[in-house]
Amino acid sequence: MQALWRYENGVLSFLEVAAPEIQKPEEVKIKVMYSTIGIQDLRMTRAWDFYAKPGIAGYEMAGIIVELGEKAKAEGYYEGQRVTGTIAKFCGSCAYCLKEEENNCLQIYSKSGTICDYVVWDYSQLVPLTPETPYRIGCLLEPVAVVYMAFLKMKLLPGNNICIFGGDFNGLLMLQFAKMAGADKITVVEPKESSRLLALSLGATYAVNPADDTYETELLKQSDFMGFQSVVITSSNTEWFQTATNTVARGGTVMITVYYDQGKDFSINSIKFFAMNLNITSSFLYSKKTLLETRGIMSSLQLEELIAKEYPVKDALIAFDEEQIHRYPRIGLVLGT
Repeated sequence: MQALWRYENGVLSFLEVAAPEIQKPEEVKIKVMYSTIGIQDLRMTRAWDFYAKPGIAGYEMAGIIVELGEKAKAEGYYEGQRVTGTIAKFCGSCAYCLKEEENNCLQIYSKSGTICDYVVWDYSQLVPLTPETPYRIGCLLEPVAVVYMAFLKMKLLPGNNICIFGGDFNGLLMLQFAKMAGADKITVVEPKESSRLLALSLGATYAVNPADDTYETELLKQSDFMGFQSVVITSSNTEWFQTATNTVARGGTVMITVYYDQGKDFSINSIKFFAMNLNITSSFLYSKKTLLETRGIMSSLQLEELIAKEYPVKDALIAFDEEQIHRYPRIGLVLGT
């Protein structure tokens, strides 16, 4: 089969590789119909980053089951079924998995990438799609679940003010969740004008350019000089951590949804942290329960707008070049019809 291969140095090229075959009764073979790419796919290999490793590129897909083992059949899966899911494989037996906290799994690893003709995954990684769900939308369930998990952890209340650093895919989704939760004012900090305009069209109250010299003062004005009850960092811009902690309100929460280079450390004045009663937290992946819940709320979100461009898979290298230049929320790749 044809696959888009990512080498250890980050170079991409198409290769003919052996199609994966079912080896275990719980495995399912899926014909990939659609995959998406974003800035996360541009990461180089890092030992502590299970997404960024040599092998088949991509980690978001929607497809159709073409073959499956007996155990997968017993779980209700069948040939011809439309599915999406997660590239992450949870062990299912550690203390965290047994508590339904799979995002803390002690033995988590990633299966094959998704920009290829076929993948073989464990049925536990799959989420069925309804027949009316377009592949291009179903493909986004995994990244939407990442943001939904962070949103739930923040416990945003109606009437809260929220500031989102980053108008990328995650930031634009968090904006929509905040709006659904009844946030009073939603401010998005984003350098790209096109993303700021998109944020405003999706319901942001303000969209601020961090290149402006007075943008931190502007943020304080927008929070009525009290600070934001919730601040979310969805971009790996290292300068924004300090700004986020400067603009959060007393008793507020700073949510970090990205991670940085392994050697990067952050600091905050201990008296400020203590006296302000700050909550600084993070969110990684999702539980299986959250992944399934996400399917039920997809129709309430504006997701079409987040797929900025679409290419046939033969033009995937062009799509990756586009992503490097423009940093779109998502680019779609059509693999099947």
